[in-house]
Amino acid sequence: MSGVFEHAYAHHYDALYGEKNYAAECDAVEELFRRCSAVPPRTLLDLGCGTGTHALLLAERGFAVTGVDRSPAMLELAREKLERTGARTDRAPEFLEGDIRSLRLGRSFDAVLMLFAVLGYQTGDDDVAAAMRSVASHLRPGGVFICDVWFGPAVLAIGTSDRVKIVDERGGRLHRTSSGLLDPATNTCRVRFRTWRTVGDRISDESIEDHTMRYFFQPELERFFGDAGLDLCAIVPFENLDAQPGPGTWNVWVCGRARGAA
Repeated sequence: MSGVFEHAYAHHYDALYGEKNYAAECDAVEELFRRCSAVPPRTLLDLGCGTGTHALLLAERGFAVTGVDRSPAMLELAREKLERTGARTDRAPEFLEGDIRSLRLGRSFDAVLMLFAVLGYQTGDDDVAAAMRSVASHLRPGGVFICDVWFGPAVLAIGTSDRVKIVDERGGRLHRTSSGLLDPATNTCRVRFRTWRTVGDRISDESIEDHTMRYFFQPELERFFGDAGLDLCAIVPFENLDAQPGPGTWNVWVCGRARGAA
């Protein structure tokens, strides 16, 4: 995962995902809490928190949130966003730098989150298993883990396509192209992002990043969760928690519960 979410791309991140419905995703997280948690969670660990938007929204809803990310550039933006929002001290998320494969904070939480396909950035079996051990080490017995991942049957059925995104900004425009290359032998997709800003006819702030993403199938999710001591509670479409995933469901929510009494 080295070489992704570095300074140039990180500083375009919020503009590129300005249309993302973070509030609706937080609603889905809370609904999965209601369905899978024996006790309503209050303390949350947000692994791969990025620029902190989910963490800030969940803190506003009354959760005590600790966010962790390995990108200093993303954390810088999260802390700047926290200062701008003026969150109450007792509800302000804590943002820490760390690798989710080796993180050990020495404390436990009611729930752990990995949102926006963070688990998929762990491309090898050993990486996924290490990330799941980190999840388990921070969950109280009966605590829940929620993530979203690319769903293998849909990725293979739909395939990849080249995409272009243009965002109007003050004084210019932000452009991003993306193209993907599937590797079914490793259940991964390499996505190349080229991002640049234009001011009139001048190009500035150009960057290129390759993000390799893993997609998952239900049997391996059951294995990774089970090996980490979690019982799989739900695999549901990202847009409809009451449906079943299928070949048209690119993103799914996955929820598991740590074994032991709540």
